[in-house]
Amino acid sequence: MARPSRREALLDAAVVVIRRDGVQALTLDAVAAASGTSKGGVLYHFGSKRALVDALVERWLEEFEAQLEGDDVAVAFVRACDLGAIGPQAAASEFGVLAALIAEPAVLEAVRARYATWMDRMIAGGLNRDDAWLVRLAADGLWYADLLGIAAPQGEDRRRLIERLVALASGDRE
Repeated sequence: MARPSRREALLDAAVVVIRRDGVQALTLDAVAAASGTSKGGVLYHFGSKRALVDALVERWLEEFEAQLEGDDVAVAFVRACDLGAIGPQAAASEFGVLAALIAEPAVLEAVRARYATWMDRMIAGGLNRDDAWLVRLAADGLWYADLLGIAAPQGEDRRRLIERLVALASGDRE
């Protein structure tokens, strides 16, 4: 397995800081300490805290985008929003991005633009417009419920919900 780049290690350290201490504790000094590097080393890769947050969000968007490859974007979106089977480290990354978005609302612009593109792709893929919206919003709700631990569906309920969302995303209206 290839060793992560220093930049990726710094982003991972930023997620650790957010999960451990909260988003308000995300500073360049905290990332330096968590990564075992100097603040100058952090500044070399990220000239400011905002640049660090932007990079966290961009990495998350790129990772999510990679899961949407192929023709059936709506189905892929449902599956990408299902955090039920991912490990705690992956969930920590997702949580870190959500916390960063809350702490730096201006960062939301990049997320809004990417979501608009994904929504356009779902509709352009032939899915009924209303169904595309229902699928996207339900999948987003599942993501938030999983991420925040707010009464996320479990077991058989979860399996049936994902199955139904995938069917709806595939154009099955029954």
